[in-house]
Amino acid sequence: MKYDIFDWLYVQGAVQRDGYNLEYKQVQPTGAAADPNGFMTEYSRNFSEMNLNYLIGFNKEWGDWSVGATLGGNRQRTINKTFYTTDGGRPFVVSGLWSVNNLGDKRSKKDYSEYRVNSVYATADFGWKNQVFLNLTGRNDWFSTLNPNSNSYFYPSVTLSWVFTDTFQDSKPDWFDFGKIRASWASSSNGTDPYKTLLLYTLRDYQINGQSVITQGNNNQYPNPDLKPVSIKEYEVGLNLAFFNNRLSFDMAYYNKNTTDDIAVVSTSSASGYNSKFMNVGEIQNQGFEFMMNFVPVHTSNFHWESTFNFAYNDSEVKYLGEGVDRLQIDGASSRSGNVTIQNIVGSSYGEIVGYKYARTEDGQIIYKNGIPQADDELSSLGNGVYKLTGGWSNTLKYKDFTLSFLIDFKTGASIFSGTNYSLYSEGLHKNTLIGRTIDDPRGSIVGAGVMLDASGNYVPNTVAVNAQDYYQGICNNNIAEEFVYNASFIKLRELSFGYEFPQTILNKMKVVKGLNVSLVGRNLWTILKHTDNIDPESAYNNSNGQGLELNGYPATRSVGFNVNVKF
Repeated sequence: MKYDIFDWLYVQGAVQRDGYNLEYKQVQPTGAAADPNGFMTEYSRNFSEMNLNYLIGFNKEWGDWSVGATLGGNRQRTINKTFYTTDGGRPFVVSGLWSVNNLGDKRSKKDYSEYRVNSVYATADFGWKNQVFLNLTGRNDWFSTLNPNSNSYFYPSVTLSWVFTDTFQDSKPDWFDFGKIRASWASSSNGTDPYKTLLLYTLRDYQINGQSVITQGNNNQYPNPDLKPVSIKEYEVGLNLAFFNNRLSFDMAYYNKNTTDDIAVVSTSSASGYNSKFMNVGEIQNQGFEFMMNFVPVHTSNFHWESTFNFAYNDSEVKYLGEGVDRLQIDGASSRSGNVTIQNIVGSSYGEIVGYKYARTEDGQIIYKNGIPQADDELSSLGNGVYKLTGGWSNTLKYKDFTLSFLIDFKTGASIFSGTNYSLYSEGLHKNTLIGRTIDDPRGSIVGAGVMLDASGNYVPNTVAVNAQDYYQGICNNNIAEEFVYNASFIKLRELSFGYEFPQTILNKMKVVKGLNVSLVGRNLWTILKHTDNIDPESAYNNSNGQGLELNGYPATRSVGFNVNVKF
């Protein structure tokens, strides 16, 4: 809702609600080998976010100058409710009746979380001759999830831009359409999840000496009442250029972003009664370059071809993790097999894949014991799970009323640990495990290329033969994760579409319909290049910040659809 007090002064307010409901049922019937009695889980989640926004705004021009300003605030309230049967209710009383009421043990659990963010903000925009612009903002947030003594954070920003082609309008070449240079500095922040600063208690479903039992309910994570907001500061410089009646344009920017006092989970001594603690730790720097080019090679009355190419490069570095701390595991980022974790290591990029390499001699030969490859004694960085370079190339070709478009995208500069291939090696189902096996001798015999210790303690060529099963299972049992880390780079045909726009000569006869377009659209049609056996390089083990882990991930779904777009 907006009300103009004067033509240069207005007030505005809005109430917005966003939310969703999620329900699902999981049933494992009786008789399964993993759980003969079967089980059932019902899950229900209700999420809502309410925002109350209000502001007063001002816009005025004086000669060559324009001024705009706002002053306002926002109240955010977020509620998350879940209700589910714990650990899968079991067993079924009557076989074949899939109902919660048919469970012998139907314990349920309800989770509730709520947090609020109160904000005030102000903006001021100044313009001179519609060529030079200065934008100032300031915002202060109060986070309910943090200690009231340290839950406030003020973050300003400033942006300066200059459309220099307007300044030199009379002297610039005719083919130079537009040019703008811009620079900005900004600060931002955020809080944390609800109740991370509080000690919680859980009422257990058992008794000791006839008394109900209450234990801590923080999932073995010590709450930190002294948490403060994360601090994020970033500066950016950029350039926009356009030539030849906007048939060739560029948009490029360099940025540098520093995050300090990030809220992370830090391991603690088990003697404290907890396994970890939430703390403000560290400093992480991200810097990079973004580039986009738009090009119209052909434009006639019947044919139009427009092409866009973009890429973004980001380089991160972990600067500091706390006094005496040189590495931290990212919360939730550990593999189920292979003993692999995703860690932040001081001096390295964000999100290093850490695991065991092959044990090797100084000249790089693999060390064997009883014919089985051995793992190194120390954990090592095996790569990084975060892509450094991403980009895409899109094209749209239009001939009369027909349109063909496609998008090719790529990512490079990251690695991935495949838990799928680890399992396939262990079970002898990976194609690499065929080495040493024949039809006549399916168990096979392998003499690994490398060295072993002789009776005198000297390295000599390995001569011990072992069957294929022992050899490949030995790699897995020794957790040699290096074998299962792959280059995660790829190039994909992400989207292809072909459409037809009905001409106005036909639509005018229909009167009601103002526009009609039909198109055939395909997505994820072709992986042009990848380096990962059996898996999609975009597979993700979990949804945490720890990237670079994969386990039994489904391949990307190839889809073909038909779209109809009607305007009335």
